[in-house]
Amino acid sequence: MNIKKIKLNNVLMVIAIIAIFAYIFVQFYSVTHIKLETEKAEITTVYQSINTTAVVVREEKALDTPDGVVTVPCVDDGDKVNAGGNVAMTFADTEQATGYSKYAEIQKEITYYEKLATQTLGQSSSVESINSEIDSKLNDYVRAIYNVNTDELRSESESINDSLLRRQMIIGEKVDLMKVIQGLNKELEKYSSTSTPSDYVNSDISGVFSSYVDGFENVIPYDKAEEADVATIEKALETTKKKKDVGKDKLGKLITSYVWYFECALDADEVKTLSDGQKVTIALKNSDDTVIKGEILSGAEPVPGQAKTALIIKCNVMSPKLTSLRREDIEIRIRSFEGFKIPASALHVNEDKKGVYALVSSQVMFRETEVIYSEDDWVIVKFEPDNPNGVRIYDKVITQGKELWDGKVYT
Repeated sequence: MNIKKIKLNNVLMVIAIIAIFAYIFVQFYSVTHIKLETEKAEITTVYQSINTTAVVVREEKALDTPDGVVTVPCVDDGDKVNAGGNVAMTFADTEQATGYSKYAEIQKEITYYEKLATQTLGQSSSVESINSEIDSKLNDYVRAIYNVNTDELRSESESINDSLLRRQMIIGEKVDLMKVIQGLNKELEKYSSTSTPSDYVNSDISGVFSSYVDGFENVIPYDKAEEADVATIEKALETTKKKKDVGKDKLGKLITSYVWYFECALDADEVKTLSDGQKVTIALKNSDDTVIKGEILSGAEPVPGQAKTALIIKCNVMSPKLTSLRREDIEIRIRSFEGFKIPASALHVNEDKKGVYALVSSQVMFRETEVIYSEDDWVIVKFEPDNPNGVRIYDKVITQGKELWDGKVYT
């Protein structure tokens, strides 16, 4: 029994010794055999910015739906409406209104295909450019799905269809547009009885129309917008978290001033690089391609000891997309930096010069760099095309390697 126990202990001891040596070998190998990793140097633009949530304040008036009727807007979002002008058509019931909407939609399609039929192949884009256009539109379509934006989704869907059809024509596929138009005209006849509204809704004021009404048109009164304090803005942001059910009581709204505001509550130390009157750009976080110019009206110069500040940014641009903004995640861009974005760990010092190592035809070469912007784990280095020793576009910057030096050859 004791002999068996001794043998078992010896076996366990041998296993433990083997495990220890294996661990030491693995650690030694990982230190002495570091895999070489590179990253392609490409020009990029980054921003010194502040990320926050803002409430949008505009001078706007919600338009009431007349009693006992169903309305359909007769102007598009972003259209200018004069005082006394028509903003909507009225119908006796939903069936009539739906019929008219379908009638107008088919008419729009017929106009589109008639215009397309008059185009020649010589006026079309190349296959490469149309393919690129389709890729871009598909990305926009995916973003619209992600943001649950039904209006944008419909628009992007139509735009993709347009590009696909033009691509068919470019590559020589037969597209019988006249047959399509004839089919649409036949369908149009089904809705001819609903082609005329029973009446119109007029506006007593002029402004920019939007069919989007959220019930928060007065969350911060427009005449108090420039005086809003931290408490007022924070309350407005909390109020607008939950959507209101405005039902069918409102047919849309009119924006009666081109001057409007982004208002946010920030910690005082977040605005230390800003100043009142400074020009900034605001990027909407849920829309990559929407960037708005603005001017800081107030809140960038809090008094010493002030914990929070009400930052108010004035804007004076308008578009259909902007008419529906309310509670938005935004990026306030203060300054832009263009250059090569590389990991901070890739920086080295060689003969008192800061730079990176690049792999050029299996040889390590030291590239001098000037850091123009930095974050915790990455930096932007300046692109200097006239510097023969500087980082070049598409250089393979070494981000991980062992015992690097200028001129070392990797085989």
